[in-house]
Amino acid sequence: MERDQNLGMMGFSNGSLYDSSRPDYPDEALTYFVSSFGLNPSTRILDLGAGTGIFTRQILPYVGTTTAVEPSASMRDALRKSTPNVVVLEGSDVAIPLGDESVDVVFVAQAFHWFDAPRALEEIHRVLAPGGGLGLIWNERDESEDWVLALSRAMQWDTKQPYDVGADFTATIASGPFVDVERVTFAHAQILTREGLLRRVSSTSYISTMEDEQRDLLMGDVITVVDALTDPIVLPYITTAYSARAVMAHT
Repeated sequence: MERDQNLGMMGFSNGSLYDSSRPDYPDEALTYFVSSFGLNPSTRILDLGAGTGIFTRQILPYVGTTTAVEPSASMRDALRKSTPNVVVLEGSDVAIPLGDESVDVVFVAQAFHWFDAPRALEEIHRVLAPGGGLGLIWNERDESEDWVLALSRAMQWDTKQPYDVGADFTATIASGPFVDVERVTFAHAQILTREGLLRRVSSTSYISTMEDEQRDLLMGDVITVVDALTDPIVLPYITTAYSARAVMAHT
């Protein structure tokens, strides 16, 4: 499925809404990254496409120096306000404002599907120390529950999703200068009120950029689903994480 990166950027223009409505990541996934990369207080990391810093804040206790790079000004502003002890820079997947071999691990949370993968992997490799790590992570709604599937249909997710949900990126990562690619999954959940769930839906990139009339019609369908639920609402997710290692040198 083709992606419009400009549309994605427009959809991330409300950093405060995104930060207050999106889920965090399961503790098991953090433990997985700590073990896979040997994270410790001397580890230098980059959170690329850091958004408002939801993942950044979770990984902070396990590492040393943390740099966040994010193209959206609204997202950067929200990140700086919530996480003042992190260096926040403007940049992108193909233009990382860091020197060669300057970090030990690069993380990408809920963003790699927006990247120009071949170019981004080369740029990530450039800033990684030899043999450095790459960690990717996504939360996706678990549509095996009937009401979650109904919610997705009301959101028109089946026709408007901005990327191929559930796609396996193993081959994509391995086609770049990376080896030892591993893919793992975890169960996760977000506890929400009905109002919180509506905010979560509203933060979806393609919904936030719709014309008012179109968005109102869609949200009306969403409200029909949500009104049948009772607080608190447990929204289940499947969290997928990848780990990989940068090849020591290009051949």
